[in-house]
Formats: sequence, structure tokens, C-alpha cells
Amino acid sequence: MATARISPTANLLRKSRLFALPQALKPPQDPPSSRVVSESDTATLPHPIRASIVTPASSLARGDWGLKRPLPARSTSAKSSRPVVRVKALDTFEHVTDFESAADHTVTLEKFQELHMPLSLPAKVNYATSIVPRHQSPFESHVDNTDTSKGLGETGAKQFRHSGPWLARQTEVEFNTYLQKVRNKKPELLQKLRQRLVEKRTAERKKQAQDNGEDLELLEPVQVTEEEFQTYIKSLRTDPFSLGPVVFELLDLPSPPAVPSDRIGDKYYQSPGTKLSSAEYAVFGPPKTHPSAGLSYTRSHALIYNHPKFGPQACQRPVEARILRPKGRFKGKTSKAIAGVGGIAVEDLNAMAFVEQGAPPGVAYFDASIPGGAKYWATPIRASVDSQGRLSLASYRASATTKAPYNIEDYKKPSQTTISDVARGDQRHVPRLDRHKPRWKPTGESLPVQTTEDVARNLMKTLRSP
Repeated sequence: MATARISPTANLLRKSRLFALPQALKPPQDPPSSRVVSESDTATLPHPIRASIVTPASSLARGDWGLKRPLPARSTSAKSSRPVVRVKALDTFEHVTDFESAADHTVTLEKFQELHMPLSLPAKVNYATSIVPRHQSPFESHVDNTDTSKGLGETGAKQFRHSGPWLARQTEVEFNTYLQKVRNKKPELLQKLRQRLVEKRTAERKKQAQDNGEDLELLEPVQVTEEEFQTYIKSLRTDPFSLGPVVFELLDLPSPPAVPSDRIGDKYYQSPGTKLSSAEYAVFGPPKTHPSAGLSYTRSHALIYNHPKFGPQACQRPVEARILRPKGRFKGKTSKAIAGVGGIAVEDLNAMAFVEQGAPPGVAYFDASIPGGAKYWATPIRASVDSQGRLSLASYRASATTKAPYNIEDYKKPSQTTISDVARGDQRHVPRLDRHKPRWKPTGESLPVQTTEDVARNLMKTLRSP
């Protein structure tokens, strides 16, 4: 069979890696607020929106990145030993390639992969208790479903994406646009509603026949007239509490947040039980990406960390966390201590405690005397991706048992009663303090060596002199 001929331009685009780059995503939107929001154009985004580009060392020496023109070495290879760039525009009006460094997200990904953490479904971590939140992998068959998955027919199946939007996140313009699409599909929705009424009547007829002892195979199919269908529609319109589950089912909408307690006595459109895979999705909305976001494909944390000297360990080697913001009052409220673990900002374990026993220095207040900044050793326990695509990490402070096999400990500030490292060492040599050492020595002249007796004699003369 002869192969189809393609033009040289089409063949070039077909084999081009640059042509295969995905389109840039929309930057994350800030929540609407009436307050003044200070933003930075150079701040690291919560998630990458453009693909990162690397080049071999042989091409890097020539500045060849596979783009329209070479990139300058002063902005790429001279700044980093492993340069990674992201392209904003291949060709601007000034005939230059607009690019920037992509090391922020690339290095963060490498640091996270070194933690060997599996991704979990979002769950609220309660730091007030010592109970570790249960790990639930987003790759399980009963939760890894969309609106087109075949596993939705199983009992207790959950999904992380619906075909309809989350109404609580939409603006008024977006809601009106979606409402217009629903109006265009009115005949199709009425047909689904009629089919739903037929299934409901059929189930009621089978239940009645079973109670009366009739043969279910001899039952005739249920027929719904137009008058009965219109009566059913009018009954739904007059009862918003019953119309809510029907609307959510026909339009395949994710369940909204819970109704406030002050509106329980009022009439409102009741939503069915959530089918989302996590309870956090019902509060903050369905995720924009897969719950794992492609960061890790490990299903569980059932790994054994084997120490070469002490054998298997219950926890992995602790990682060092840098204190980004100590406890205190921030914007008029009592703020929690924020630490950085592997390039990810996490809340400190004892953030809600009033008095911390044995807390590392730099957590309660800023201390500039600590060399290299305030740090402490932490043990990551859970990692998940929230609805906005942000990577969240939960960690505990490493215990003494976890740090002992690796001979590491938190920094302790020296005090008046602290014994120095020289006193703790094996060296017991004490320098002689009675040996006289001249402070200066004239050039070309040799001073006579004084003994201990000469020093004592000179000292006595000094004391006797008036």
C-alpha cells in the first residue's frame, strides 16, 4: 500500500518538537476582593502554564535551543549549570525571542520527587490531634472516573469531573452563557426528563406487583401521556426541593457547597449527595486537572527505608525545612508559622499551640542571630493537589527517634551554660599562659629569650615601684 505524500513544510512541522509543544494555559485567577491586592509580575505561579525546554550540552555551547534564533549564553548557561527556559513568544515585534528561566517549577518538581511521596486525595489535616490522615490514592478504580468512564456503574463509584460546570465558581456572565446553552438543548432535556418519569413509574409498578405476588414478566411497559408529563413538570416547578436533584442529574452538575444554617427553614433547590471523589471538592469545587497532576504515579506509601547500619526504618530520612514566616500577628490576626519543605510552603505542626515545648529556635519569633536562617527537620506525611492546581504538603516535625540513625539534630542556640565543642572533644592540651610573648620585634634585632624567673622578677619590680 502506497504511503500518502506530504509537502516538505508539513513534514518539517510533523517532525518538529517545537511544533509539538502544548499551548500555554491560562494563568490562575485571583479571587475577587474589594481590598487592595499587591501582586508581583516576577513571582512564581502556583502551577506552570508553559512547557519547559532543555537542550543537550553540545547544542547549549552554541546557544542552540531548537528555536528560531539562538539564545544568549549570558542569560542561560552563564547563570546556571542546568539551564531550563520557557518561551513566551518565538518572535516579537522587536525580532527577539521572549523567554525566561523555568528553573522555579523544574527544581521544585525534582525536590518533590526526592521526597518519594505518593499523591493523595485532598483531605483536611487536623494538627490538633496526632491522628495521621488516611491516605487515599486518586488512581483507585472507584474514584478515578470522569463523566464518560465505564466504572461509574459500580456500586459506590466516585468521580472527579462532571460534564457540567461548577455553578458556585462562575461569574454572572459565565452563568448567562451556560444558561443559553441549556436553553438550546431544551428538546433533548425534555426527552431525558420523560425517560426519567417512565423509569420511575416502571419501578413503582414493579414494586407494587411484587408486593401483590404478581408475575413480573407479564407486566406491560408503562406509557406516559402528554398530559401526565405536563402535570409532572408543573409539580416539579412548584416544589424547588424536589426539582433540585432532577436538575443536577439532567445537567450532570457537581454538588454545590452545603446550605448555610440560616437558610434551612427556607425553600431552596436541594442538591443530591455529592459524587465527587473527595469531600474537599464539594467545598472548593472540582479539580481543574487530574487529582495527581502527573507529579507522582505511586499508589501507596508502603515503602521500607533501609538504613545501612540500623536496618529498616518506620519513616524516611527527615528533610530540612526553612522557616519562611514565624508565628505572630499578620494583618491584625494571629498567623501560623510557615515553613518551606522542598520548595513548597507548608504550615508548621504546632501552629495552633499556645505554648510550644522544645520548639526549634526561630518559630515563635524572627531571630537574625541563627546562622543561615532558622531551620528544623521535618517528616512529610501527605501530599495532594487542591481544586486550583496548587500542591499542598503536610508534614510533622521529625522526632528524636527518626533523626537518631542519621546523626542529625536541630540547631540549638548557645547559652551561658552551654559547653563548647572544644571541651567536649578528646583534645586535652592546655596552652601555657605563663610564657611571655613579645608583642613586637624590631627588624634586624634579636631579643633575648626570657625565662620564667625573669618574668617573675620583672613583675615584682613593677609592683614595688611607686
